[in-house]
Amino acid sequence: MSSVRYEICEIDPGHYLKVLKCHSDENVQIETVNKNLFIIIPGNPGIIDFYEHFAIDLNRKTNCPVIGISHTGHLYHDSITSWKPKPVISQIMDKIKFIEKHLGDEYKYENVTLIGHSIGCYVIIELLELINHEFKNKIKKSFLFFPTIERMSITPNGKVLLFFSEFLSWLVYFMALVITFFPNMIRKHLIKIGLNNRHGSVNENLLIDGIENIVLKMSNNYSCFRSCFYMGANEMKIVTDLNKKAIEQNLDKLYFYYGSNDKWCPVNFYHEMRKFMSEIEKESADVHLDQLGLDHAFIIFKKQCEIITDLVLINSK
Repeated sequence: MSSVRYEICEIDPGHYLKVLKCHSDENVQIETVNKNLFIIIPGNPGIIDFYEHFAIDLNRKTNCPVIGISHTGHLYHDSITSWKPKPVISQIMDKIKFIEKHLGDEYKYENVTLIGHSIGCYVIIELLELINHEFKNKIKKSFLFFPTIERMSITPNGKVLLFFSEFLSWLVYFMALVITFFPNMIRKHLIKIGLNNRHGSVNENLLIDGIENIVLKMSNNYSCFRSCFYMGANEMKIVTDLNKKAIEQNLDKLYFYYGSNDKWCPVNFYHEMRKFMSEIEKESADVHLDQLGLDHAFIIFKKQCEIITDLVLINSK
């Protein structure tokens, strides 16, 4: 039986991470369960609560502890109500700081597997360049699912966000104000309708339990809402050229999984990555294109989460 708990970590004065910790028995300390550890780096929104079903399924299938690290400021908490948003580079450094300080002190792990989703993949690639060698040597594999790691501003969804980013502060304030006029029951219903309208070819596209509550809590917290939009706008400016040097240097640790109909990462990015692998004579590299119709936001669907955990399990061996 998997046990999940959440902890708030003050990564620096006035800035917080929310950490998901999942292991097999609530009476056993996470550091003694297994020397293998999975660390999830989320997309945007970087609210780690979205990844609970994924973490539980991964823990159940591997019997290894799983940790999920939110993006700084992408959280809601009764006692923490206000903070300034952080750009992408600060988010990367905060992950490194957390891993080097907290994981180094608390956990007796030997083999670490990183799992990145969307912008979390960019964070991982940069992290592998910057993290202390002592910790980098413990990272055996990094899974990059639906990777937004280059030219985000020219992608279909990126163009939309880039347009609205010029009015970001006004837009976020207006949206946060408007949704407060609806009763919670109506807001939850509208959220579920909106999320259920996402399409894919995977059967049983059931939403994860309680997703409407997660979205509602996010929208109710202005600082959280603002942090997500601020980071998204910053991604358009920062995530430009592919970091080929970092990819080539760490290729033995990387597993890429591209979507076949992903408006954040068009399929031609996959083909260009395959071409790059050919140029550096690494045709056998783990660069894969989805054939199942998985959604970029796979994390909100139960069945799709379970398919991804199967991929991690099969390719971790």
